[in-house]
Amino acid sequence: MLTLEQAQAAIIEGIIPVSETEIIDLGQCPGRFLAQTTTAQVANPAFDGSAMDGYAVNISDLQQHEFRLPLQGESYCGLTEKPVLQPASTMRIFTGAPLPEGANAVVIQELVHCEGSDILFPEDVRPGQNIRTMGEDFNIGDVLYVSGHRLHSSDAALLAAAGVPQLEVYRQPRALVVATGDELVAPGQPLQFGQIYESNRQATILMLQQLGVVVDDGGTIADEAGALEAMFDGAADYDFIISSGGVSVGDHDLVKQVFAERGEIRFWKASIKPGKPVAFGRIGERTHFFALPGNPVSSLVTFKLFVEPGLYAWSHSQREYPLLQLKSSNDFKSKPGRRQFLRARMFQEDGGLQVEMLSGQGSHMLRSLSQANCLIQVDEDSSGFSAGDAVKVLPLFVDI
Repeated sequence: MLTLEQAQAAIIEGIIPVSETEIIDLGQCPGRFLAQTTTAQVANPAFDGSAMDGYAVNISDLQQHEFRLPLQGESYCGLTEKPVLQPASTMRIFTGAPLPEGANAVVIQELVHCEGSDILFPEDVRPGQNIRTMGEDFNIGDVLYVSGHRLHSSDAALLAAAGVPQLEVYRQPRALVVATGDELVAPGQPLQFGQIYESNRQATILMLQQLGVVVDDGGTIADEAGALEAMFDGAADYDFIISSGGVSVGDHDLVKQVFAERGEIRFWKASIKPGKPVAFGRIGERTHFFALPGNPVSSLVTFKLFVEPGLYAWSHSQREYPLLQLKSSNDFKSKPGRRQFLRARMFQEDGGLQVEMLSGQGSHMLRSLSQANCLIQVDEDSSGFSAGDAVKVLPLFVDI
């Protein structure tokens, strides 16, 4: 049985990264992975400009004329030629407007006094005051993002300002999602004794879509070898198959057995709780297979810890998980042995973040999952923690 790090390493080693790329418009970028280093096509700012509404001056002129200068002209956004500041004068200027040639400072309008056509200035004006210098954000040719970067909507603003209208990205992965189990029934259908509503598949599909995956819903498959064989035989066009259930050691847990007859299992079982019965492998040179546990919470935890890193690796990227150190508001005691992930809630109190372990930690219990915004990580050699202790916290909804 592998540790968490060993299992994640086995996944990264077993992933065959995508090679196909495509060109997309900037507006299509959120969630996609860059396939090239992207550089700025223009500088930002594109010219020296004003950071405030005020008056452009040359400090030497100010000092020579006792900080009193006549107003001549103005500089505003949209000028197509650089304005020129006449000697011994000042020019009205607006935020974002080009700095006139000959000016070396901008004095904000709140600090000056107007007397007819003359402007009176304070005596503490400094060179470069309230000026945005050309290229102080980035220059032409500066690297903005490297290959493998997962794009967010905020990246679009930077790329647009840098004059980048299109991007080369890796193609989106295709995934087939199935749930296995004779007891599973679709929500909305009447339940017979011993049956339960299937909940893992829809959650998995939505999490994949949020990661930019093109997903096909394979529905629910019975615990029959023939049905599982047909599913695997018809999945050659997928980059990923993700199943839930049927991966433990019961007589009806057939997923691992059927998969082993058709592909290569890289690992089975990880020393974590929840989520011990999880498997990863590959069929041929394209299709990667994740068999997640059937218990709903176990399925979500193993998706976060194993499937997400695999998808990132496929796109030539790396999924990093920031661990916070927060004070716990309650106690937890357990036996050392496996690394545990407890559903928890971060909250603000006394000017800082704290974390509370939620009640209902059974791997079948979904209510606490709906209230959780993080997981508390309890290491293998730990016997738990007490209220007031610092604990390791993995945010659930951080996207980096």
